[in-house]
Amino acid sequence: MAEEHLIIYLDGRQVGTLTQNAQGRLAFDYLDEYRAESTGAPLSLSMPKAIKSHRHKAVSAFTVGLLPDSEAALQRLGRKYGVSANNPFALLRQIGRDAAGAVQVLPEDHACPDAATRQGDVEWLDATAMEQTLTELARSPETWDAGRNAGRWSLAGAQSKIALFRSDEGRWGIPLDSTPTTHILKPSMPNYQGHHLNEHLCLRAAQLCGLAAANTELLAGDNYEVLISQRYDRVQQNGRWRRLHQEDLCQALAVQPSKKYQSDGGPGVSEIGKLLTTNSPRSSRPDNTRRMFDALVYNVAIAATDAHAKNFSVLLGARDIRLAPLYDMASILPYDREPGPQSAMKIGRTWDLGQVTDKDWAIVGARLAIPEDESVARARDLRARVPEVFAQAAEEPAVPARLRPRAQWIAELIAANIDGRRDRWGRLDVPAWQEP
Repeated sequence: MAEEHLIIYLDGRQVGTLTQNAQGRLAFDYLDEYRAESTGAPLSLSMPKAIKSHRHKAVSAFTVGLLPDSEAALQRLGRKYGVSANNPFALLRQIGRDAAGAVQVLPEDHACPDAATRQGDVEWLDATAMEQTLTELARSPETWDAGRNAGRWSLAGAQSKIALFRSDEGRWGIPLDSTPTTHILKPSMPNYQGHHLNEHLCLRAAQLCGLAAANTELLAGDNYEVLISQRYDRVQQNGRWRRLHQEDLCQALAVQPSKKYQSDGGPGVSEIGKLLTTNSPRSSRPDNTRRMFDALVYNVAIAATDAHAKNFSVLLGARDIRLAPLYDMASILPYDREPGPQSAMKIGRTWDLGQVTDKDWAIVGARLAIPEDESVARARDLRARVPEVFAQAAEEPAVPARLRPRAQWIAELIAANIDGRRDRWGRLDVPAWQEP
């Protein structure tokens, strides 16, 4: 097999070429013109513009990170397009038109306007088609094939989901040109009942605490319940949709998604702290490190056990980075009230979310260049505010009436966890959920 090439664009601007050789090794080369531009962001912090050519390790980690994290999803895509599920290059050739951040991956024979200026060609879904799509997705999320609704988008992560465009009038559609998807729709997970509600509450309560988090809403029909997440990496400017470039922290650190957990050799607070302090200008460094610290505190408070490096991202500019809003965040408590839930990243001296102390927050703060007194005070203050805002989120009109009792129960679990209310066996002292 000869070398193959794909063209990489960032929001319609050609930035370089992705190459796969006969042995399946990947490389990325920046265009000289793009390297010379002072306004262009790097494709990845692991592939700085100062270096023209980048080899397999960083390129592979970035490329694989654009694809679904589910083996079943990769196998479905491989069958659909007649390519190997283990060949990220071949998969992105098919579904890379609308990837995370500003990334668009197109074959060499597609002209630049196909990535940049052709917007507005959308296949609109009427109410019946939308109902059918969401019902099928909710019924079999682990095996569902998006079929014609798949578009040419690629979403990272392990959970089944679909990306669609939503107009200002609320119409849903499938982009057929370079129009970006604007929202991600995720059903409840079969093995984690009410996960969509859980995620909505966790993200909304984070916002009420003053943390930047993705905007979400809940959509419930007769046969489905889904979480709708507004993409923060999509903005509308002067009548045109723009893609904002971002990458997750595994991509930024050239770590494969398979090593996203620190216990598997993935990044921890030290590596993330070094990444943020090294790449943030002095003006934005304190904000980035404190937002990361607050995110860790909040995840511990709500017992979010999946807060690994792939579930944090940075928005990339030419001379600056910003920690992205929180996303993909949920508490383990509705599914496991036993003591000892484990963190995806070590918090100070411990992995046990129930054993984190002021000393551990001081250690975390030090790794993020935050003074000890400030770290301890920030952790105490944020933790104390969580029960009230969670209860507030559970009562908001955005929670459908039929889901409100479960939302109130989740809020009670969070409060009990923070207050340390446990029975003699160490379990949270809140009754198990029972359907009304």
